[in-house]
Amino acid sequence: MAKRMKIVTVCGCGLGSSLLAKGMIEKLAREYGVQTSIEAADVGTAKGYEADLIAVQAHLAERLGDIPGIPIIGVKSFVDPDELRSLLAPYFKAFIEKGG
Repeated sequence: MAKRMKIVTVCGCGLGSSLLAKGMIEKLAREYGVQTSIEAADVGTAKGYEADLIAVQAHLAERLGDIPGIPIIGVKSFVDPDELRSLLAPYFKAFIEKGG
């Protein structure tokens, strides 16, 4: 069984944009051949997740802060596939290179 890349999508309440982002990121990950396990969260609970990557709405990134060992990317628009692709592609490629 292939390893899954654990991703957390973060918005203000964890119910709207982060769920939309989950679907968008799952689709992009499939394009790269990466299997994912994606959780949607709000800013307050996002730090409690184990993840390989956190994608947060850019305007909330400062509130989220740093999480040691987990890369955090600020996304302006979770519905812009080109932005998501440009931000996520390096992480998908690195995950594959590590045997993911």
